[in-house]
Amino acid sequence: MENFTGAPLLFIGGKGGVGKTTVAAATALRLARDDSSRRVLLLSTDPAHSLGDVFEAPVGDRANAIGGGPRNLDVRELDATRAFAERRKEFEDALDDISTSSGVAGGASSGAQELMELAPPGIDELFGILSVIDARADYDVVIVDTAPTGHALRLLEMPEAAREWTQVLLRVLLKYKTLVRPGQLAADLVDVSKSIRELQALLRDANQTRFIVVTRAAEVPRRETVRLLRRLRRLHLAAPAVVVNALTLAPGRCAWCRATAAAERRELAALRRVCGGRCAIIQAPLSAPPPRGVDALNAWARTFTA
Repeated sequence: MENFTGAPLLFIGGKGGVGKTTVAAATALRLARDDSSRRVLLLSTDPAHSLGDVFEAPVGDRANAIGGGPRNLDVRELDATRAFAERRKEFEDALDDISTSSGVAGGASSGAQELMELAPPGIDELFGILSVIDARADYDVVIVDTAPTGHALRLLEMPEAAREWTQVLLRVLLKYKTLVRPGQLAADLVDVSKSIRELQALLRDANQTRFIVVTRAAEVPRRETVRLLRRLRRLHLAAPAVVVNALTLAPGRCAWCRATAAAERRELAALRRVCGGRCAIIQAPLSAPPPRGVDALNAWARTFTA
């Protein structure tokens, strides 16, 4: 587990359907159990949350412990839409005040609406992930179960655009400060801009942040994994390990199983060539049915091999 330890922020992601949420849950349990003095948060940013299904327990937008799990582990499924909706209402109310006070033609809300529509795609999720910055004050390790590859990359690539957008809003407030006092909203925008800057620094610091890629030993997920690793390197985000999930490690005498295992070995070899010593390959065996619940996840995590 050395590739999973040492960094306080751990992203786990990959192509949809490869088992990234199961790997994230097993990893969180393992890290929490290995050191009971370390507080761990498992946070899902995938809009199609499935942590509750994996743990077979209710999981919501408030961080809580899982029944039967370590007391030092909290789990949360982020409601990014709600997080941004609350911010958006504050922004629009303040911008409406500016429009009304300055006598902008076309209605009080037109200027506010236009500025809000300039928000970059995915801003709701970014505002949600900024809770990671806040969570680091309460947790020693934050594990982020990301959305599938394209969605996750958009989130990781957008902080600069989002920071520019918040600064545009702040400049609007300051321009009309003689008509409408910037007040708390201006302070909030400054805090948001600062949090985005902190997130950018975190993402680029290999001592602080790592991205564990989850995949399967098949051609389509392997090709997407190769593209993901290249994008992560361009983002200067450390990706020290690839978990290859659902491997046929004990094919026995079954002819079909042996052929499947041979094909998987070829894909593993291709992944090792791509990693080139820069990332470890961790093998996770096929489990049928997939592990569900704390005990099954703990047992499955012990079968991982490097």
